[in-house]
Amino acid sequence: MSPRRWSSGFGGPTRPPFLVGVALATLLALGACSATGSAESTTTASTAAPSTSLDPPSTSASASTSITTSTTLRPTEDVLDAWGAYWDAWAEVRASDDLDSALLDAVASPNVVDGAISLFKRQRSSGLGPVETEVALHPIVLDLDADRATLEDCVLLAPSFTDAVGVWFEADLTRSEQGWIVDAIRIPRAGGCIPGEMAEASIAGYQAYYEAEAEFWNPANPLSPLLDEVLAEPQKSFIVGLLEQHQAQGVALRGQPTTH
Repeated sequence: MSPRRWSSGFGGPTRPPFLVGVALATLLALGACSATGSAESTTTASTAAPSTSLDPPSTSASASTSITTSTTLRPTEDVLDAWGAYWDAWAEVRASDDLDSALLDAVASPNVVDGAISLFKRQRSSGLGPVETEVALHPIVLDLDADRATLEDCVLLAPSFTDAVGVWFEADLTRSEQGWIVDAIRIPRAGGCIPGEMAEASIAGYQAYYEAEAEFWNPANPLSPLLDEVLAEPQKSFIVGLLEQHQAQGVALRGQPTTH
């Protein structure tokens, strides 16, 4: 199985990403210019996770899994290791030619294994072959005693088995003679999820645009180096085009908007 990378500070559901291009275009069209000189969905351990879209088939039959786990509580490390081991096995089996469940059998209960294998078979019956999957975990342990643990996680999957890259999971793990295993998995809500730290960074980048805008739009400067710091294509070309028009017309955008 592929090695896992460790990081901290992730976890928790957040709002969907902003439609930055639409927001900017609307603000620019309506802003003052002055002339200058989630329906719920539930999946139990005995039911395969819902699949609302199928991803293109992979050309590789081997798994390449990059898993990031998050923890600040040392007593939960064994539980988090077991959760990561389950997703290592999940990715390996999804990428295999024969869907051999042996790897999953070692880290999960029969009901959980059956659910995963059923999902993979359903995808393959629709023409999807072995799929190499990148996985990033952001688990939070909610409850832990000697023999049982509960956690929640915004799991990022590329390619995913739903319309969303981020899938929100709740899981129960139990301690067996071989160690912790995943005993039950649920998807308590539809609509996807975003790890908390990623959402905060996205919002910070969104707000940074408006801070930079106050400089490169007063006066309008389509060559400002700040454009590369706060914009990516295709939004950058759109903004540069507006700046060129406003520069030719002697128009400036003034004032600092309040974001929400």
